[in-house]
Amino acid sequence: MSHQIAAFGEILWDMLPSGKQLGGAPGNFAYHSHVLGSDVMVISQVGNDVLGREITAELNKRNIPVDFIGIDLERPTGTVEVELDRMGHPAYQIIEDVAWDGIKPSRAAFLYATEVDAICFGSLAMRGEENRVSFSSLINGVPGRALRVLDLNLREPFYTERTLRSLLSVCNVLKLNDDELIILAGILNKEFRPETFFDEGGAETVTLSSGARAFIDSLIDYYSLKYCILTCGAKGSFLLDGSGILSRLESTPVKVASTVGAGDAFTAVCVNGFLNGDDPVEIHRRAVRYAAYVCTQPGAMPPVTPEQLKDWGFKSGE
Repeated sequence: MSHQIAAFGEILWDMLPSGKQLGGAPGNFAYHSHVLGSDVMVISQVGNDVLGREITAELNKRNIPVDFIGIDLERPTGTVEVELDRMGHPAYQIIEDVAWDGIKPSRAAFLYATEVDAICFGSLAMRGEENRVSFSSLINGVPGRALRVLDLNLREPFYTERTLRSLLSVCNVLKLNDDELIILAGILNKEFRPETFFDEGGAETVTLSSGARAFIDSLIDYYSLKYCILTCGAKGSFLLDGSGILSRLESTPVKVASTVGAGDAFTAVCVNGFLNGDDPVEIHRRAVRYAAYVCTQPGAMPPVTPEQLKDWGFKSGE
């Protein structure tokens, strides 16, 4: 099923040891949603430079529309220096005062937002006042029926308690990883103990403690969340809603090239599945398989074939 999906935020080059790769969480999410058959638009900004022109060219190659990607005449295209550890886990140096720090949605972008089925956004793009103002205007026009997906994407030092509370107040789907869960709990609940959040069920698995469940339940209740997506790296992941844990699955063991973009792919599969009204457990299985494949690739937007989607359990036409 095709859905109309917007992604607001950073589009940039990840400068990996193997060379530069197109990235930025909103762009990654949009790409994978497009692979799954949705009509996507990225609302972002690039510089009037070679790197910016290369971004639009790469998006065009992937059949991702660039209509809502503005051009900043003063600031450069965004880049991130990425270092990978021996397990493929990234460390980021995110360059500041770049083009995507001043996103100015066009009139057409505002109109598109009034008809979306889902919009995805994160905390990184809200590090500056310009984007916070633009996003506030944009999200106000999004239909009440739409999924408003907050991919927390915490990157030091680019978030504040005020910004996080503001973003939580306008989302109805929250995606975060285990590290971000602990950080968020420390910000919102000053009395929590991080060591009580996860119960190790063995070297390759993890279960949520009663403390973690209580905190997530409080988020779902207070912010009226429809879903919470929690990923815990190689140890597994969870889908939750107001009734509790919908699904818990271990991760698929793979030879990791890079984990960059795997979480965004996971989110895209979940969101498109939610919009389809699919069974949460089946959505979760597909997300695990898809994200595992992304981990085996050097970039965040690797090619995906219809045959692969079929093997991972996607229905024909998704």
